[in-house]
Parts: sequence; C-alpha cells; structure tokens
Amino acid sequence: MPSNAPSKSTSKKPGSQTVLWWVAWICLTILSFFVAVAIWTPVIASRFGPIQNTKAAVLWVTAVFGTWMIILIPLMIVMYHKVDKAYEDARIRREKAASRFRSVLVDKSKRLISPELSKQLQALPETIAGGHLVTAALKDGRRIPHVFIAHRSEILGIYDATELTFEGNDVVTIEAADMAQPPRFLPANWLRVDGISFPE
Repeated sequence: MPSNAPSKSTSKKPGSQTVLWWVAWICLTILSFFVAVAIWTPVIASRFGPIQNTKAAVLWVTAVFGTWMIILIPLMIVMYHKVDKAYEDARIRREKAASRFRSVLVDKSKRLISPELSKQLQALPETIAGGHLVTAALKDGRRIPHVFIAHRSEILGIYDATELTFEGNDVVTIEAADMAQPPRFLPANWLRVDGISFPE
C-alpha cells in the first residue's frame, strides 16, 4: 500500500524557503560590506596614511562603497530571480487551489440510485459522456440541484455542498438540470463523493 506521508523534499513550506533566502541575502549583503572594508582599509592606510585624514577618508569611502556596490550587483540579480520565482510559484499554487475539487468517501452502496431511476435516466441525454447532471427530489421534500450521476447508477458528485446529506435510495424523482443558462461552475465548489482526490 503506498504511503501518503510527504517526502522530505516536499515537506518544507515554500514560504519558509523564501524567508530563508531573504535572511541569506541580507547576511551576504552585510558580509560583502565588511569584505570591502577588510580589503581597502589596510591598502589605503599603507599608501595614503591613517583613515582619519581627509584625503584617505574620501578614498576609503569611494573604494569601499564602490566595491560594495559591485559585489551587490550579482546578489541583487540572484535575489530578483528568487523573488520572481517565489511570486510565480505562489500564483501557480493559487491556480491549482482554484482548480481542485473537494473529495470525500461515501460508501458506494449509499450512492447507488434505484433501478427505476436508472431506467428514467436512459431517456435523458447525457450532460457529458457517461454522466447526467440532474436535480434530485428527495423523500423528505428537499430538491437538490446539480447532482452528478455517473453511468446512470451512482451519485458521483454534487455542486456547492460540503457533504452528501442524503443517500441514493432517498431520491424519488430526478429531472435534467437546466443547462440553457448554467451557473458559472467553479471546480473548487464541486464535491466528489467516491473518495478520489485531485491529482497532485
């Protein structure tokens, strides 16, 4: 049986990785300044005297900050690409989340409709190949719109619901959903009741 435990390579959250990159970038930025200081301070002191002198101080500031800016250029390029990738990954995750349907497992015996209703569905055109989108009337008087029945035998999904609040044998009559002006179906609002989840 395959394990559902996340692998080590996918267990880290993308947000924490982005934070680590920001911390690393800030540390490298600060470190690069002290590298420039360490390089130029002894050089300028040996050739132009103590840094406290005006001429030596001007040269020190120019050399240190000029070198620092040069070092920062590749760091800024790398960080730009990392930030751009982080935003792109976040956009992809949002799009995937919007395209996922919800899924719960309801025993098939509770999802099967009666043979009489199956025969009734034979006279109705399929909404999509192998399935009918119907409005189901229940024994208790409720009418449940946008119920998807697969292969004229089992309830497979329902729109705009968080759980299946009835069973197949509770359905007394069905009628085809009005698809002349269908609602704007959002994948995230579909509930699948056979336990099959959206592929990763």
